Amino acid sequence: MITTFIDAGAARRESDSRRVRHAFAACAVAAFVLAPLLLSPTRSLAQKRRGASARGAKVKESPRAVEASLVREAAAHLQAGRLDEAEAAVRSALAADARDPEAHALLGVIHGQRGRAGEAEAELREALRLDPRSTSALTNLGVLLVRTNRADEAVKTFEEAVLIAPDHAEATYNLGSLYAARGEFKRAIPLLERAAGVKAGRPAGPPEGGRELPAILLLVTAYLRDGRGKDAQPLVEMIERDGAADARQTFSLALALAEGGDYAQAVRFFELTNRLRPNTFEVLYNLGVALLNLDRLDEARKALQDAATLKPEDAEVFFRLGVVASAKGESENALGLWQRTLKLRPEYAEGYFMIAEELVKNQRNERAFPFYERAVALDPSQGIYHVRLGVAHFRARRYAQARETFENALKRLPDNATLQYLVGYAARAEGQFDVALGAFRRALELEPNNADAYANLGFLTAERGQHEEAERLLRRALALSPENYPATYDLGRLLVRLKRYDEALPLLERGARIEQSDPGVHYQLFLVYSRLKRKADADRELAIFKKLEEARKDSDAGGASVKTEQLPPPDAASPARGGATPARKPPGI
Repeated sequence: MITTFIDAGAARRESDSRRVRHAFAACAVAAFVLAPLLLSPTRSLAQKRRGASARGAKVKESPRAVEASLVREAAAHLQAGRLDEAEAAVRSALAADARDPEAHALLGVIHGQRGRAGEAEAELREALRLDPRSTSALTNLGVLLVRTNRADEAVKTFEEAVLIAPDHAEATYNLGSLYAARGEFKRAIPLLERAAGVKAGRPAGPPEGGRELPAILLLVTAYLRDGRGKDAQPLVEMIERDGAADARQTFSLALALAEGGDYAQAVRFFELTNRLRPNTFEVLYNLGVALLNLDRLDEARKALQDAATLKPEDAEVFFRLGVVASAKGESENALGLWQRTLKLRPEYAEGYFMIAEELVKNQRNERAFPFYERAVALDPSQGIYHVRLGVAHFRARRYAQARETFENALKRLPDNATLQYLVGYAARAEGQFDVALGAFRRALELEPNNADAYANLGFLTAERGQHEEAERLLRRALALSPENYPATYDLGRLLVRLKRYDEALPLLERGARIEQSDPGVHYQLFLVYSRLKRKADADRELAIFKKLEEARKDSDAGGASVKTEQLPPPDAASPARGGATPARKPPGI
């Protein structure tokens, strides 16, 4: 049986340092969960023709029988890894009958095994032209599309195969794997259950000779990711019961659990694997990453240090040790470990990015810029790198550079609502209100319930004197996010401007509870209390305003005044990041 592999892990990234630690580790643990895609275009062919071949054994073989024999011969050579002999036999078969779809499909598999993707695709598509219902050709084409980074096309191809043959094992499994890789677990689970012989977490029996194990492992991950831990647990217990002494199975199960976010059980199975195969780099590395996800930092450091001792040339292990050090507040140690990472792998974008993040965390903003810029240059596909570089420019009040950075990211991610919002935010800070309005509206088209976009649109509309529309927008923001401070403050201030003091008061009082340190809200309260003849309250709020304003001036935080508020840096809740370094499978497991 000819086999190829597809990574079924889905990478997920977030922005702040704590969530980065969690998600990076999840990617590293999970990326080894590989799914075999079985290429078997000749199995039914051999069965179909065996009887005809036997019937003609005592008579002179017909051209069709000769061609069938050559195809069987090619299949046998291919399964034995003899590619030259396989290709010679199948070409002889095609010389006898150029319209045999199964021979074309087999030649496509041979080309694929030789790395000739273009020729492989041409032969498989020719097979499908001759026989559009050939599930073997469809399945092999789907595999080829995955291997050439065309997963969306592969999904459609496998869907067609499953539609033709709902019980086709390989197509069913492959399609479930791809749905899982896209995070579409509700669509993946029924297919994986069928492939694994499982219903609602209940297996029909133990895996037959390991045949169903990959599907069961992927199903464990899918159940966990879909919030169905109770359905995953019987499968975990079955694998543990039947394979507790098999290091390969315990390691694979640990990876599946980690991908599903069940790090506590993942640690247990990594530790079991470590007892079965002690001092294996990949086991210790993944154990350390899983412990990191559980915030068991000292244990994570020990496992990763043991891994580094076994493989001191590996950049990833020092990168993770840097993440541990950062989480423990050991900033200089973290920076040193990431510098060592870059010495081992100079083109490692994530290392530059994490150095920049650590510098910003320690208020060393200007030193962070070259590291952010290097991360963007090395891997411009990562939206978070652009976002954090742009936010760093914003913090330095280089608003035009911030907007340019966000706009550059949008060229790669044009439908990213966060980036559209950030363009608008930077343009607002620049005073480019027309640009800001357009960006915020585009953000709402992409994300209709974005409260921050509504709040900013409300502010800008109010500044243009469109008070009725501004009030509508700000109230919509508050309906979506009742604790949204900018919307609360700006609506309160708008109502003061409209002399609707009784309506403004509860909003501004709530704003003062949400953001006590903003002098602006206390000044607005001073105005309202004064108009309502509440002198004691007005005097109190004026005193608070003066104290906060003086403190702000002393800290050189931007000189906010009654008339002009300094925009704070945007919340860089990031677009998803991909591309984490995968985990490694130990050679001896």
